Amino acid sequence: MRRISLQAAAAALVGLLGASALPSCAPVAVVGAAIVINDEFVDNAQTAVVPYSLDYTWACAKDTMSHMTSDLIEVDEDLRTIQTYVDSALVTVQVETYDAKQTRIRVAAKRYLIYSDEIATSVRDSLTRDIN
Repeated sequence: MRRISLQAAAAALVGLLGASALPSCAPVAVVGAAIVINDEFVDNAQTAVVPYSLDYTWACAKDTMSHMTSDLIEVDEDLRTIQTYVDSALVTVQVETYDAKQTRIRVAAKRYLIYSDEIATSVRDSLTRDIN
């Protein structure tokens, strides 16, 4: 028995159904992306712990990141992660509970497939400055 992912099935269905409803020259695109947080991210991330609630820190992080770039921002509300481009680097921000009254912010930046501590530190500092 062959298995296909839910995303692949959805893409095929939208492609088939959408194609009949659109003019023949209209492009059909299905976007499905997930922000992956793995050990490589954790090992290369710049970290800060702030003395604020998770919800407050998350809201501030989204606001700050929206002002740092003119590119699209990919937000995953469930994982509390943000991805966008800042200074030509793909920046990933993760916000998570550290303990009862503190929240941890992790920031990693990749430019040309190499982690950039300089950009990650700059973004982390901007986030903590705006949150405080």
